[in-house]
Amino acid sequence: MDLDVSTSAPEGVDLHESLSELYDYWDRLRGERWAPSWSEFRLTDFSDKLIPLLIVLDVKRNPMDFVYRFWGTANTVNLGYDCTGKSVHENGLFGDKVFNECRQIVEERRPIIFHSKVTRDDGLYREYSRIRLPLSDGGDEVAHIISSVHINVNLVEDFGE
Repeated sequence: MDLDVSTSAPEGVDLHESLSELYDYWDRLRGERWAPSWSEFRLTDFSDKLIPLLIVLDVKRNPMDFVYRFWGTANTVNLGYDCTGKSVHENGLFGDKVFNECRQIVEERRPIIFHSKVTRDDGLYREYSRIRLPLSDGGDEVAHIISSVHINVNLVEDFGE
């Protein structure tokens, strides 16, 4: 398996609806602040299409860790397992990747889109864009991270022209 990851800021990017609904909501709540607080968020404010794609992580410190508070059902369908209540280190396929992305959100205190392409040895691949957004508890530190994903799967080999 090969994994390529790049990043971008959500501002000025044409976002898929599963990313833009979350980002627009986050941005409206934030106003002039660097991030909205978790207490302002209502998962029930989102569309029925978005809720199953959402993930919420609690930020733990000393030592730093991230624990899945909410793991939408579409994530279980896409990956084949549920991480609710578990550390990102227990995410069998992507633990290190998720930890590093979340650490970047904590350090930079800004939303980031992570564009990933996972290619299997047989050439089949999955491309996805995951937006990760910081949430505060009213202070200067990231207390939670909320995210959504858009997935594109290539189920046929690319034999060229």
